[in-house]
Amino acid sequence: MVSEPFIRPPAVAGLFYPARAAELRREVERLLAAVPGPASPVVTRALLAPHAGYRFSGAIAARAFARARSARPHTVVLVGPSHVEAFDFTSVFDGNAFSTPLGDVSVDRETSRALASHGGTVRLSRRGHMATAARGEHALEVMLPFVQVVFPAARIVAVTMGSQSRAACDALADALCEHVDAARSLLVASSDLSHFHPYDEAVALDSEFCARVATMDGGAVLEGIARGRCEACGGGPAAAVMMAGARLAPATAAEVLARINSGDVTGERDSVVGYASAAFGEPA
Repeated sequence: MVSEPFIRPPAVAGLFYPARAAELRREVERLLAAVPGPASPVVTRALLAPHAGYRFSGAIAARAFARARSARPHTVVLVGPSHVEAFDFTSVFDGNAFSTPLGDVSVDRETSRALASHGGTVRLSRRGHMATAARGEHALEVMLPFVQVVFPAARIVAVTMGSQSRAACDALADALCEHVDAARSLLVASSDLSHFHPYDEAVALDSEFCARVATMDGGAVLEGIARGRCEACGGGPAAAVMMAGARLAPATAAEVLARINSGDVTGERDSVVGYASAAFGEPA
């Protein structure tokens, strides 16, 4: 018996990004066109991008995706945290596609199944991907319009980490290294940074996170979070992608592309959320 194709509907269209296709495409294209500077001499293999509403972090996410334009991946592997559902494993989406106002993004089911075949804490599942609250999980969804505009022919692998322990990060990095075709794929970690601190405290925390990202050491990122030196809701995804990128490509160069917080957007400095983007690659 053949199961019906399953397409995950958008959960935050009209909240985090425009719900109308033409408006959404214009917004993504505007954000990408505003990215300054020439193309980097580094071949991009992996990215870190924020997942807040486009008003707050869209310009920062655009810096990452613009940097990776020349990569032309066949598969984009998206790795994010679970905000709305608790579970203790890494969930690789088992459906056929994700939908946004721009259309459906097909899932690379072969790579998805291969990742899950690694065993341990990495499993095929819909946990962490579906709408289980008034607002569904958004960490991967807000990446998709950038994928659709920059890499219109690419398929995706959607990965949500229910646990961000060092063991879970190591297991996911191992699975990515074993089952992802580095020459045809781009890894993307989805994460915001510190949450709800006064402006100056947030700047200090986020600066520390970015300094650790620049070392290309995923373990240093996890250690900084564990010690309270920095914060990131997707610290585990960032670390796992950095670990895998360093072994897959290998990505030998890390560049923090941009860092701001919500206070820079709204002017409200009492309680802010931080955002950053980064690219990982190798000299061309």
